[in-house]
Amino acid sequence: MKKYLSYHFPNELKVYASLILASVLTVIAITFFLQISEYSQHIFKTLIAKHPALSFIITPITFVGIIYFAKQYCHFVQGSGIPQLIAATDSRNKSIREKLLSFRVAAGKIGLIFLTMLGGAPIGIEGPSIHIGGSIFYGFNRFLKLNRKFLIHALIAIGGSAGLIVAFNTPIAGILFAYEEIGRNLKKQALILIMMVGLLVYFLEILYHGNQPYLGDFSSYSLDLTLIWQLLPMAIVVGVLGGLFSRMTIYFINKLVANNKTQILVIALCLGMIIALFNYFSKGQIAGSGHTEILQILNHQALGLDFVIMKFFAVLTSFVSTIPGGVFMPSISIGAGIGAEVANFYTQIDMQVVVIMAMIGYLSAVIRAPLTSTFVILEMTMGLHLLIPGLVVAFAANFISKQIYHQPIYEALAEKFSKKASPQPK
Repeated sequence: MKKYLSYHFPNELKVYASLILASVLTVIAITFFLQISEYSQHIFKTLIAKHPALSFIITPITFVGIIYFAKQYCHFVQGSGIPQLIAATDSRNKSIREKLLSFRVAAGKIGLIFLTMLGGAPIGIEGPSIHIGGSIFYGFNRFLKLNRKFLIHALIAIGGSAGLIVAFNTPIAGILFAYEEIGRNLKKQALILIMMVGLLVYFLEILYHGNQPYLGDFSSYSLDLTLIWQLLPMAIVVGVLGGLFSRMTIYFINKLVANNKTQILVIALCLGMIIALFNYFSKGQIAGSGHTEILQILNHQALGLDFVIMKFFAVLTSFVSTIPGGVFMPSISIGAGIGAEVANFYTQIDMQVVVIMAMIGYLSAVIRAPLTSTFVILEMTMGLHLLIPGLVVAFAANFISKQIYHQPIYEALAEKFSKKASPQPK
């Protein structure tokens, strides 16, 4: 037993001290990040609701400035950040890991996301939170100097897990995500260490920020298990749409590769103008993470099919541009919109339950992590009693999405970051 513990757990006190310090720093940094992100998207939405035409100035300038800056000076801050963690976890090369994850990357992510949301981009904060958490925890390895690949990769997965826990107050989903997505190739024994630190982070988060569910308390709503089969058509719909989103994202990212500064500027301007159009027609509603819109939908304020269509293509455009920003919460908002639209066909199931199931299905179809998708949404809505129907919908949507695009989207993007971070032959 002693030999087992010494192999799978750090045996120096300073490592545990650093894990505690990293946990505290992650909770503080991500909470600050969430607050300023919420503030910046609120400023944009308020302004564009009164003056929609300003979107044609603010959004394109933002896209051009941030995309150009990121590509030229901090390339590995781009996108959601989850592919960077996967690439770092899969890599045995220290130089690659240090390019993808560092305190500098975490600081850059916080600053650029603030500006990106201030410019009206339809992006989420969960992927960046995961990237920030992974960067903070891995940054402590400069002091720890861990040599065993097992512990280094576990440290990265712990950071990513901590980021999701702090962002959404979802401890089970955070731990599952570390295993299901970030650490696909990580030894199962690492889950014990991930779980220990994840629970510590959750406890610190409660002390620092409270224990309110991210999307409200829907524990009073239930579903007769004999009606689960009625949800399968919806699971197919969201599975197809999620699979198309992944396939189109990878296709356009490959097609829009820019080889010089002029191409970068032109592509960024065009994509920024597309987002500006959506902001104009929606009066800023499709900007930001979609958190406000989800709350409206769950409280019987249907936003219409036009919201779903505009949000889908706006998020696709933003993700393709590689501007810093996540896809979790925007995807959940699209799923909520779909659920609200199909809820009228379900006379035996509460509208809120249909919306929750649609959110689970669409997110699972996009990120291809059905366990994480189920638990993150059920924890955010206090709906863990809906676990069985949630898992059915998640795995059904995941299966349909896989038929459209086989490789999970984050894995495909992780391969690209691995190649870019690899030392180039002279």
